[in-house]
Amino acid sequence: MTGRRLFRVAELPLRFLALMLKLLPESALAWLWSAIEFLPGKIGVALRYSLLLRLAQRVGRNVYIGKYVKIAGWKDLCIGDNVSMHRNCYIDAKGGLEIGNDVSIAHSCSILTFEHDWEDRSLPIKYNKILYKGVVVEDDVWIGCGSRILAGVTIKKRTIVAAGSVVTKGTLGHCIVAGVPARNIKDI
Repeated sequence: MTGRRLFRVAELPLRFLALMLKLLPESALAWLWSAIEFLPGKIGVALRYSLLLRLAQRVGRNVYIGKYVKIAGWKDLCIGDNVSMHRNCYIDAKGGLEIGNDVSIAHSCSILTFEHDWEDRSLPIKYNKILYKGVVVEDDVWIGCGSRILAGVTIKKRTIVAAGSVVTKGTLGHCIVAGVPARNIKDI
């Protein structure tokens, strides 16, 4: 059975479970997310999806969240349809994170929606204020393993981010970006 077909069969029970999870406080749900990280297979995927439905601002259909994915700023996270986030990703949505449809985020990626200011010289940098800047990942994007997407970036439609890249500014779309910092290396 394909992933999409399996999702269609299980969607109603998963959404019902998400409704039942509304009875629990957010602190309990965050603990539950950590407790089920190690669960393998379809049961772990189903429970993570139900929790995501309950915690995130908006979640589409057929969303796969792998094991050991850390998410901060649940309420500012919007995810479209047919999205996959593979194991060991760190997703920070505190500054606002919008992920479009048909997006694949490979293992060990980070998406950050904040950065530290360093303007106040009387304070160590780590104690300076935090600047929140939203990130947008448009439709049909593939983010290769180990990539880093920094605050304020928009990755335009139909972009491939090569493995290990650090995206510090927006992309043009319909292209492949690679490197540190990432640059357009090929139009597609």
